[in-house]
Amino acid sequence: MRVTLRFVMAIAVLALSLAAHAQVTLSLWNFNDENFDVDGGVVGGNLQLIGGVTHEWATGSPLDTASPNRGLNTRNYPAQGTNNLTAGVRFNTPTTGYKDIVVRFDFRWSNTASKYARFQYTVDGTSWVNGVQLVAPGGDTWYSSGGGLVFVDLSGVSGVSDNPLFAFRIVSEFDPATGQYTAARSTSSYAPRGTYRFDLVEVQGAPVPEPASLTALGMALAGLFGFRRVRRR
Repeated sequence: MRVTLRFVMAIAVLALSLAAHAQVTLSLWNFNDENFDVDGGVVGGNLQLIGGVTHEWATGSPLDTASPNRGLNTRNYPAQGTNNLTAGVRFNTPTTGYKDIVVRFDFRWSNTASKYARFQYTVDGTSWVNGVQLVAPGGDTWYSSGGGLVFVDLSGVSGVSDNPLFAFRIVSEFDPATGQYTAARSTSSYAPRGTYRFDLVEVQGAPVPEPASLTALGMALAGLFGFRRVRRR
């Protein structure tokens, strides 16, 4: 009987642990319906074009197998030498009730787009922190051509978890060597009408355990240790 109860307790602990760490989709945009609405996820969100950027719709990521497969194509970026880190797309994705946040997306440069782009995030809705820099492998190229989506792990970043004000954005950036925009293709010149294209933008997180779940976990652990002590006698 004791062995049976220990087994049940172990299963309960395992189930609670897995539930607390399982990643779920909070927000997803695949753009196949050619609008800015969220296409999936348990939290939702919205997006904004910033810095004077405009958009149209174009063929989406090669990793998107849907038909039709569409992506958000953006253009009208700043003039050469102006407005560094201001123009692109902002994604507002509250993380309320979730932790261990990660962001995935596919990203495409046209030949004359800025070679450098920057992932930034905010925990207060207004102040932006630099994350990973994206560097074009060439012109007219999706990031996924190198093997997969852009992956940004924010699980260890203070303030990102369980935050209704969390947002991130991808913006054009100067070449760090010249302080000017450099074109994605080495034989091209930068042009504001060069495009950044977005697809399969997804935010994931793990549920923050409810107090009742933590209490149940503590009781299960106490039960396990209690049964072990009984067995040693």
